Amino acid sequence: MKQKYITSLVIAAAVVAIGYVLFTNISVQKVGTEKGDAAADFTLPMYNGENHSLSSYEGDIVIMNMWASWCEPCTKEIPELMELHKEYNDQGVTVLTINMNSYERNQTEAEKFVEEFDMTQTPAMIDEEGEVADLYNLQYLPTTYVIASDGTITEKIAGETNFEQLEEIIEELL
Repeated sequence: MKQKYITSLVIAAAVVAIGYVLFTNISVQKVGTEKGDAAADFTLPMYNGENHSLSSYEGDIVIMNMWASWCEPCTKEIPELMELHKEYNDQGVTVLTINMNSYERNQTEAEKFVEEFDMTQTPAMIDEEGEVADLYNLQYLPTTYVIASDGTITEKIAGETNFEQLEEIIEELL
């Protein structure tokens, strides 16, 4: 009788363990930095003085662009990103720019960059301590992530992008 009870407990524990593994691997999306992963959330200060999180834009398609003021490809693509934001913002697309401040020579150059390109028309964040750079394992500048309205990363573009490339991706997600 005691043996039967122990066997039943072991079987029940095994069923619970297997169920847990299946549940966590099937129903919970992996948070990460690659296509198909759920985008990792973070909170950063913005150039307008507020703090915002990536999750603040939940429900929007987010074009998350990481840049530095000394980066020539960043300088080339920012005007197109600002134009993309103007054209698609009313359709639920947010261009979120993040200055990789820990990569900057000095903060003054980053602030001049934001002013020069009128980047405050979009959410412009500052990664002061390199938190997002570490979280997203940043290897190249610029790097742009396209995040679907459900929070899933649909594209990761390491290097310069442009309006047309992003527009094609957005049109598929709308």
